[in-house]
Formats: sequence, C-alpha cells, structure tokens
Amino acid sequence: MTRTIGVFVAVATLGAALSADGQDSPQSPASVKEVMTSMTIPASDVVFDAASSPPDTDAKWAALRKAADTLAASGRLLGSPRLARDATTWMEMARALVTQAEAVLQIVDARSRDRLERASDEVYQTCETCHEKYLQP
Repeated sequence: MTRTIGVFVAVATLGAALSADGQDSPQSPASVKEVMTSMTIPASDVVFDAASSPPDTDAKWAALRKAADTLAASGRLLGSPRLARDATTWMEMARALVTQAEAVLQIVDARSRDRLERASDEVYQTCETCHEKYLQP
C-alpha cells in the first residue's frame, strides 16, 4: 500500500515537473538523487518484485502498470538536459530505462506473467551498468 502511494506521489511530481512542451520547469526535481529516491527506486522495486511474484489480481496489475509508467517518467527526467551527466552514455542509459519501462507496460497490457522476469532482468542490468559508471560511493 505504501509503495502504491509512493508511485502516485511520484507520478504527481512528474506531472508538476514537466511543462507541456517537455522542457524542465522551475519545479523540476533538484537532483538525480531526488529522481532516483522518489521515482526510479520505488518503481523499479515494484517491477523487480513482480518478476519473482507475478501479479494475480487486477489491483496488482494496475500497481505494476503505475510503476512502469513512473519508471519511464523517471528515465525521461534523468535524460533531461538539466539532470544529464553527459551527452553520451548517460543519455543512452536514460533512453534504455524508458524503453525497458515501456516494454513492461506492454507486458502488463498483455498480462504476460512469463515475460516479467526477463523484462525485470533487463531493467536491473541497465540500472547496474549505470550505477557502475555514475554512482559515487
């Protein structure tokens, strides 16, 4: 329940953070850390949990859909000019996160429980690769 509320808050934050033309607004998250802690980590945790315990109710599928939406939104924010760490690898990783989150959305729409594990693994690998390069101890 708390995780679902967090996803709702993250989606609301994103809506306030992006203007209609997709550019950063003065209310955009202040840092990569803020996006990661408020959006990316909670949403990815839902995706990872679904891989080992696939949704079995409409409510769980809906929660996974919200998490995948939030994960895609966080990738878009991380790829915004103000938060990007560089114009090459960082941007590739941000785009990969969006692409993988959108793949999870397709899996949710198809209610394909058997494809969740692979999709989760792909999200995890992108996260780990990015963390190896950019996460500071």
